[in-house]
Amino acid sequence: MKIEQCLGFLKHPDSDEPAEFMINNDIIADAQSGRQYPIIHGMIDFTGIDIPQADNRQDRQGLLFTLNTLFSRYLDAKILTSVFAGGGIGFSRAKKKMKVWLAQSAKQKILFLEPENKSLLSHIGKDNCVTIEDLASKNVLPAKEHYPDINARMEKIPIRSNAFQAVLSYFVVEHVKDPRDHIKELARILKPGGYLILGGPGDVYPSHRVPYNYFNVIRFGYYEMFKENNLELIEEYYPAKSWVSILYLAYTTAVRNSFFNKNQFTKLLQLMIFLISMAICPILNGIALLLDQMTPFDKRIYILYLALVRKKQE
Repeated sequence: MKIEQCLGFLKHPDSDEPAEFMINNDIIADAQSGRQYPIIHGMIDFTGIDIPQADNRQDRQGLLFTLNTLFSRYLDAKILTSVFAGGGIGFSRAKKKMKVWLAQSAKQKILFLEPENKSLLSHIGKDNCVTIEDLASKNVLPAKEHYPDINARMEKIPIRSNAFQAVLSYFVVEHVKDPRDHIKELARILKPGGYLILGGPGDVYPSHRVPYNYFNVIRFGYYEMFKENNLELIEEYYPAKSWVSILYLAYTTAVRNSFFNKNQFTKLLQLMIFLISMAICPILNGIALLLDQMTPFDKRIYILYLALVRKKQE
């Protein structure tokens, strides 16, 4: 969404005081308090992040590490959510389900938190949503052309209360030091009767984006946070049942192991294993799906949890 269109939704991240934002060159300024925030490559920065320093925090020398950074920015999400990654069929199913929920519940502008899934963002349309990411919690920054509309902390979202009829939060809760603060913020931002589409890790999801990964939340933890914030669970969905989840854990251990980040040789070894995995993972995904059909699912051992919840009328 264009910056001009975002201004009416904004507030200060640490205050609910009335604000009247306007654009002044490469900053937005509040006419009432005089507080200012920079605009960086079309992104409003509410955190004061040092972009060059953040972009180099995981900088490693060598061609393969450079290629790995480019892969992380442009290809990783596409492959990880496909049959070419072990357990990737679970992410593909999650994406399809969220599109169904969006069609059912999102009738106005959407607040999209952590829009790393470009397929979902394309489905919604950039002009139909305000996007927010916390760049300080990332190991690899997105390419400048993929910067969000707003850079902000997820427990202090600079959006006015009761501002959106639909909010999509996808894999955010585990990167917030107190998930309850994040869910509380989402409930504050939702209009009464509005819908939250929440996607996050299940009980066995491996840590990622370390050291910025703090929690996994099982379904009972989600239930408790919904209850605390006057949110009604409409539907829940487990896109990756036990065997698909186990396959994803095995794939992560074999292909995405942090051991491969030691040097150029181990990175080359990872590349070879990755290419082999792309050839065999479609078959492995099919076997895992078959086993899930044959095995009763008791809602344990799942990597993904999706929920459609509604803010109760006050």
